[in-house]
Amino acid sequence: MRSRSGPISGSYVKALTDLFYPQRCVGCGGRASDLLCAGCHGVLPVIEPPVCRRCGLPTAFDTPVCEDCKGRDLSFDSARAPLRYEGVGEEIVRALKYRAYLTVAPRLAAPLMVGSVRDEAGFDTVVPVPLHRSRLAKRGFNQAAVLAQEVAASLGAKCAEALRAVRATRDQVELTASERRDNVRDAFRVEGPVRGRVLLVDDVLTTGATLSECAGALKEAGAGEVHCLSLCRAC
Repeated sequence: MRSRSGPISGSYVKALTDLFYPQRCVGCGGRASDLLCAGCHGVLPVIEPPVCRRCGLPTAFDTPVCEDCKGRDLSFDSARAPLRYEGVGEEIVRALKYRAYLTVAPRLAAPLMVGSVRDEAGFDTVVPVPLHRSRLAKRGFNQAAVLAQEVAASLGAKCAEALRAVRATRDQVELTASERRDNVRDAFRVEGPVRGRVLLVDDVLTTGATLSECAGALKEAGAGEVHCLSLCRAC
């Protein structure tokens, strides 16, 4: 009689693996007991200080304005992000944005993001960068809104979808910095009054064009300060 120890043993090992490592790591896809395995957690591309106090870009020393944003007309007062948009950081964004792995927001992304602004004074409102209705219909959700809701809850602040995308824009990925600015110019409108200090939330900061355009609209509508917070930024 042929032994069945092989299949039984294999099933037993799989059952144990599923018990102790019930899900896939969003960084590498391997079995993990949490959203990130120990290996991916150890190589998170964390942005360490010093950073530019204006745009949040890592710098060699503390500075109010770095060479990258010097002379640029940015409407926001500051921008921060806990991770570089590379490696595991990029995979976290992709899991949320393209695979609709919404659990990433409360359990991983929001805690990282809140840590970047924990020392800031209180915010009156947390506002997500909006998606145009055509893109929202295609994706089914706005990842920035998901992040903003979790960040607001952690900070004990109000979350308001006060911005609306009034026209469709091209995907920013393949555009140059100047093309990005032109692409989003006058693309956002504020619905309802906004006051005080606003925290503007998005998933990724690249050139800052979208965040700056949104911040400008918020200030025109009455916001006193607009500070930006993203999960990742291109460095």
